[in-house]
Amino acid sequence: MAIPGGPYEFETQQIGRSATEAEEPKMKWNHDLYIDGREVESSSAERITVLNPADEEIIGTVPDATAEDARRAIEAARRAFDTGPWPQTTPVERGRAIKRMANILTERHPELHDLIVAETGATVGGNSIGTVDFIQCAGAVDAVHWYGDNLHSALDWVEMGLPVGGLSGMGGTAVVREPAGVVCAITPFNFPFQINLFKTIPAIAAGCTVVLKPHPWTPLDAYEIARAATDAGIPPGVVNVVSGGAEVGNLLTASPLVDLVTFTGSTVTGRSIMANAAATIKRVKLELGGKSARVVLGDVSEDYAASVGFTDVLAHCGQACVVQSRLLLPAHLRDAYVAGVNAAYAAVKIGDPRDESTTLGPLIRAEQRDRVERMVQSGVDEGASVLVGGRRPDHMKYGYYYEPTVLMNARNDMRVAQEEIFGPVLTVIEYSGEDDEAVHLANDTIFGLAGGVVSANTTRAFNVARKIRSGYMAVQTEVNGSVAQQPPGEDQGPGWGRAPSSIGTWGAFGGFKQSGFGREWGKHGLAEFTELKTLTWS
Repeated sequence: MAIPGGPYEFETQQIGRSATEAEEPKMKWNHDLYIDGREVESSSAERITVLNPADEEIIGTVPDATAEDARRAIEAARRAFDTGPWPQTTPVERGRAIKRMANILTERHPELHDLIVAETGATVGGNSIGTVDFIQCAGAVDAVHWYGDNLHSALDWVEMGLPVGGLSGMGGTAVVREPAGVVCAITPFNFPFQINLFKTIPAIAAGCTVVLKPHPWTPLDAYEIARAATDAGIPPGVVNVVSGGAEVGNLLTASPLVDLVTFTGSTVTGRSIMANAAATIKRVKLELGGKSARVVLGDVSEDYAASVGFTDVLAHCGQACVVQSRLLLPAHLRDAYVAGVNAAYAAVKIGDPRDESTTLGPLIRAEQRDRVERMVQSGVDEGASVLVGGRRPDHMKYGYYYEPTVLMNARNDMRVAQEEIFGPVLTVIEYSGEDDEAVHLANDTIFGLAGGVVSANTTRAFNVARKIRSGYMAVQTEVNGSVAQQPPGEDQGPGWGRAPSSIGTWGAFGGFKQSGFGREWGKHGLAEFTELKTLTWS
C-alpha cells in the first residue's frame, strides 16, 4: 500500500532477475534530506540505494549526504532549540503534540508495516520471535502513545524545597529539569523504526531538538517519523533527518553545536564516537554490542532443556544485540539438548518474511551474511562442531539467507563465544552445572548487555542473575513441558495469554562494561535527555 502523502512510486526495476520473473510491481520510496520541517535537496547528487534483503530488489533511494548537509541540519536544530518555542513549552504541551504524532503513526500502521518488512526483512508471522508488529512497528508506536499520555508525570520536572527564613527574609531552592539541547541520534540497521523512535521521542519529549542519522542500509522509515512530527504540529527544526555514511557521522559527533550524542551500534564505533565527542565534552549515551549468555542451571530437567536458546537466534535472524547467543549448558544435558535442537530445527521454515508461516527471514545484506559465514568457519577451525545449519539454504535463489546454526563443543575463549556474530548462530558451551562456574563463564566477556538464567528454582535463578554483570537479565523458571512446547503467552510473565505490547515503556535498558552506558525506555530513557538545574531564591 502507498503511504498517504509520502514520496513513493511503483517500480519494476530489479537486481539479479528478469522482468518476467517479477510477480508484481514493487513499491519504491524516494526521499531527500529532511531539514527544518520539509524535504530539501542534498548538496550532492550521489544517492544511497536501499535494497529489500529478502529478494535483493531496489525499494528506494536517499541522498548520500555531505558534511555541508550535516551542518545545515545541525544549524536548523540549533536554531529551533535556541530561538524556537519547543524547549520552552511545558511537558503537558509537548505530551499533547507527541500524542498527536502517535495517533498519526497508528493511522499509518499498514503502510509503515509494509515499509519495515521491505526495508529490514523482518518476519510478520505471529508464531515467530521478533515479529514486525510486536517489536518493529506497532509495539514501538505504543511507546510513543505512552510518552504522549504520561510525559507530564513521568519525571519530577520541578522539585521545590521548603522555604526557609534568613536575615534578608524568606528564601528557598528549586531543582528543575531542562532539555539537554541539540541531540545527534545515530541508529543501526536491525530495528530501525523502533530505535529511531526510542531515541527521537524521549529527546523531543524532554524539549530537545534532534538530528537523526539512520543507517545507510535502512534509512527510509526515519523520514516517516520526521513527517509524522511535522504533521502533528511539532515545529520545524525539532526533528531533522540526514542520511549518509561516516563523513556525516563524524561531523555530527564532533560538532560544537551538538550537546548530546546517542548511539546504538557496535562497540568499535562507540569508541570512535566517544573520541569525537571528547573535544567538546559533550554528553554521550551508548548502547553497544553484546555476547549475552543464557545460563541453564544444573537443576533443569532434560525435557525442559531440550531446545533452550534455539528460538533466540531465530529472532530477526539473530540480528539483535540482546540475543542470548551463548548458551551455558550442564554437560549431563548434552544428549537431551542435541535431540531437542534437531527436532526444533526440522520445524523451521526459511523464506519470504511476508508469509505468516515463515520463522526465519534474511540477514540484512550480503556483507553481513559473509561475516556470519566467516565466524562459523572460525568456530569450526577452533574445534567447535556444527550440530545444525551452517550454510546458505539451497532453495533460496535470491535474498541474504543463512540457516539457523548451533555450534557444539565450543569453549568460552573462542571467537564465536567472545565476539558478536549478529546472525542466527548459537554457541553452546558445556560446563559442570555448578552455579559458580556458570557465573564465571557468563561474566568472562568484555560485554554486559543482557542474559538469562533458567532454573527449576526461582530463588536460585535470581541469585545467579544478580551475580551476572549485565544490564538486563531474564529469569525463567521451569514449568511442565519443554520451552518449545509452550503455546503463545505461556512464557510472558504477568498477563499470560495477552499479546505483548508497549515495548520500551518499562524497565531501564542498557549495558555494563563495553556494552555501553546510559539507559533507554520509559522514564529512565527520558531522564537521559534532561539536565538538572538548581535555582535559589531570596
